[in-house]
Amino acid sequence: MEITLSEGNNHKQVLKLILSLTSAFFVVQILVGFNIGSLALISDAGHMLVDVAGLVMALLAISFSQKPATPVRTYGFYRAEILASLLNSLFLILLSIFISFEAIQRLIHPSEINGLPIIIVASIGFGINLLGIRLLSKERVKNRTHDNIDNHTSQKELENLNVHGAYLEVLADTLGSAGVIAAGIIIQTTGLYVADPLISIGIVALILPRTWLLLKKAIHILIEGTPSHLCHEEIKTSILGVKGVTGVFDLHIWTISSGIYSLSAHVVIIDNKRSGAILQEINSILEKRFNITHATIQIELYHQSKDI
Repeated sequence: MEITLSEGNNHKQVLKLILSLTSAFFVVQILVGFNIGSLALISDAGHMLVDVAGLVMALLAISFSQKPATPVRTYGFYRAEILASLLNSLFLILLSIFISFEAIQRLIHPSEINGLPIIIVASIGFGINLLGIRLLSKERVKNRTHDNIDNHTSQKELENLNVHGAYLEVLADTLGSAGVIAAGIIIQTTGLYVADPLISIGIVALILPRTWLLLKKAIHILIEGTPSHLCHEEIKTSILGVKGVTGVFDLHIWTISSGIYSLSAHVVIIDNKRSGAILQEINSILEKRFNITHATIQIELYHQSKDI
């Protein structure tokens, strides 16, 4: 347990450092973008905000996974990650609509802007992203090393997934920064001012699909839908495959937070004397085959309901 907590703290320290740098630069980038009227910088700031959200959610997931539940919050604080994801998605959609509208106006009526500040600011952002990639790459290498030595716990898997997710977010933003640098160079050397709105539209095209997936996932979790990678019928069939089980009713599967799943079901058995062994086998199947570690199974001798 000490090793797991130490690894979690190491992940948190790296994520906090990258979050601090990214958040500070987001503020600088959006202020400079509005000051010089560069949509490319504003849209790249929005792209960087996706990274900030990803890092915040990764930190929340790791931090709250270490906090115990309370009598008032019986599931703990895991859902804070999902709420943060939902709010961030809504903000990014509004920002993308604003950037798209402004970009169309700029394409019709190009406005003169200075390319040098764009190059300088975007280059700093590019450097910060490269630093983030390097730091997160080291953590991913550590994860692989520990994975080869130790068995996975659900908490460690969650931390590894969040570090990997943060790495992909920063990697994607590096491409956006490179595009903004290219736009600044084009404007500075050729005076082709339409490069600014064109790059901003391209970055919005990168933001919107990721934002939509984030929003869709957050809503699906909040309405307690079945996790997308889990099949309701497959799980039901697996439980029915346990010797002595004759029926499964009121089977519900939902997500508490990223990587943490729950299940509840009524299971009908033939011999009540084997209830303990059957329950143990069902829990083993759920954990090993479907990674469901929080299951509530009610054993019954019969059940009249035909509901799912």
